[in-house]
Amino acid sequence: MKQENKQANIHALISMLDESDQELYQSIKDALFALGDEALPYLQDAMGLKSTPLWQNRIEGLIRELRLDTACRHLCEWKTEEKPDLMQGFYFLSSAFYPDLKWESVRDLFNQLYGDCWLLLASNDNLQQNIVLLNNFFFNICKFKIGKKITDGYSFADFFLPKLINLRQGNDRSLSLAYQYLAQRNNIPVFQLNLPVVNILACTTAMDHCNKADIVFCLDITQRGAMVRRADVEPILSEQKQIQVCNTVESLQDYAKLLYVMASMNEIDPFKKQAVKKIQQSLGDSANSISLFGNGHPFSGDESNPAPF
Repeated sequence: MKQENKQANIHALISMLDESDQELYQSIKDALFALGDEALPYLQDAMGLKSTPLWQNRIEGLIRELRLDTACRHLCEWKTEEKPDLMQGFYFLSSAFYPDLKWESVRDLFNQLYGDCWLLLASNDNLQQNIVLLNNFFFNICKFKIGKKITDGYSFADFFLPKLINLRQGNDRSLSLAYQYLAQRNNIPVFQLNLPVVNILACTTAMDHCNKADIVFCLDITQRGAMVRRADVEPILSEQKQIQVCNTVESLQDYAKLLYVMASMNEIDPFKKQAVKKIQQSLGDSANSISLFGNGHPFSGDESNPAPF
């Protein structure tokens, strides 16, 4: 189809969005969804064409749903990449709710942080010293901080990149993702553990050694990256057989699962609840995912109070 004919077709579809016949409206909606995010600018331009509540509500709803659909499609593609970029996955997840967030801005910021961090670490090959330097860079120089711990309460915004970027603030799990990303880009083998709520990172012997047996020590992100000796965590690692070290995709899968559970319990916005469910379904469960549900309720049973490290 020629571009001008395609544009005319999109305009014609949008012009009928206040159609009262539900079957016809659903057909129009399906046709627009088949276009994907290509239809978004046309819908945005159409916002002011009519002022009726039906028109406004349908346009706004379609824009939100198309953004969500686009984010989920990107996440499905991202998790199958040979070397998925954790920060790009985090961006796709965040873009469903923050349309003004641009990947170029996220990429450039973390490239800058990586470069600044690399200058501090380049001359040192001692793992523990590098962790000390990274902690100082992340928490003192960059001033990343926890707004509210996940176990202390629910904040939807704390799960997403805009607050992390603009205020350098998030919850303990979103900070863990950013910390892990910067560490790994600087060739420091830091990985998320698949614990449901407790946010502990594991430091292994090397970047290609991401198994539980390779853990040298752990890091408590709620204590500004404090190191916890392997001897102190060994009883927990031995007793709780399900604990595993997450790769990049598994880290974001577990993150999305936690977001879904927290939103299911606490979110009052119906769209957000349905959206995080769809995102979690798009990413799927990691192979080593620990169930967050017991007897039908999140965080019940033995996993409601994970053993502290």
